[in-house]
Amino acid sequence: MAVAALERILAASLGLAMLIASTMVSSGAASEEYELFVSLDDTKVHLLSGNFSVAITRDWPRVIFKHEVDPFSPTFEVSCPRMYLFNDTDGDGIFDPPEAEFTIFLDSNHVNWNLSTFDRGDSSLYGQYVVVGMKSSVHAYAVGENETLAIPDWAVLSFWFFLSEEPVDCECPGGIYVIDGKTQMRMNFTLELNEYLDVGGVVLEQMLQGGGSTNMFQLVEDSPISGTTTTEVSASVDERELEENYSHEFRETSDLVQKARFAKEGGIVQAFYFWETEAMTGVEVSNTTALVNSSYFTTGAGMTLHSILPVDNRTTMVSHGSTMGINESGFIGSVRDWIQEYIVAFVIVCGVVVVISLILVARRIRSKAPPLDDNQEGGESEDS
Repeated sequence: MAVAALERILAASLGLAMLIASTMVSSGAASEEYELFVSLDDTKVHLLSGNFSVAITRDWPRVIFKHEVDPFSPTFEVSCPRMYLFNDTDGDGIFDPPEAEFTIFLDSNHVNWNLSTFDRGDSSLYGQYVVVGMKSSVHAYAVGENETLAIPDWAVLSFWFFLSEEPVDCECPGGIYVIDGKTQMRMNFTLELNEYLDVGGVVLEQMLQGGGSTNMFQLVEDSPISGTTTTEVSASVDERELEENYSHEFRETSDLVQKARFAKEGGIVQAFYFWETEAMTGVEVSNTTALVNSSYFTTGAGMTLHSILPVDNRTTMVSHGSTMGINESGFIGSVRDWIQEYIVAFVIVCGVVVVISLILVARRIRSKAPPLDDNQEGGESEDS
């Protein structure tokens, strides 16, 4: 019985070792080969670029992404649920929710989104790439309990997403910055106004959320005066419950983009969202640029970001861009890396499991062994 039990333990250990080895081999092979994977269904467009897994939903502008290989990777989300038209009544230069005059809902209950653009190819400049676009007319609703429709077809709104194998120079109103291939994706939106409203600006609401223990945000600002400063906020706190004016201002930065990083409490950055500090606006006679003021607050589950796009009675178009992606150094990367990083703990745990198993087997054998007769315990029986 003892031999059979030990054989079962050995077989289980061998099976576990073979499973880990095969996973390590497949992980290593996957990291050495590259092919941009694309699939479409009724709910989303799924892209897989190296270790960067992205899902673009069809019901509203929302991107869900993660590290594909790391078994402990949380999911990250950047979404645009609505826009606002507002007047800066307190003159602080940022948007506070009570200042909203009209709401433009972007969910599928209010907007009929169409997959207007889908292009996949391979070029000498981008390598393998894919472009996904969604477009629809949007309506303006008066702010209030009833949210009545104020202006149907107020504007045409389009979002497009670009992912490539190779790094790409991205030209924005402030200059040029680089979007890394395989780990970063660009998101851009364009708003074409059909009717002007007497408001001070258009606000794009962006919802940022990290999964698991990645519940912190590092907000990075680069100033020629104060240098680089980082503000850390916890997504677990719902600031709407703390005070009436809960919006915080992003200070002006000399960089081309504002930066929000998804991080763990220990400071490990796993993902990020960058948005450009200037927007392109079209007017009746020419195009111009405008600074984008932003504000934020945490909600208990993530962070809400509001970006202001100035408009006036000559504005015909507004365009703005952002980038999202994963930070490879914040992940294990593969099962092989996980084993290498935690090999000591792995060996200790395996040893403890084997020792406990042997003890349990020995106890089981001892408990099932026939008890010795008192006469046999002292030596030969009287019959002998």
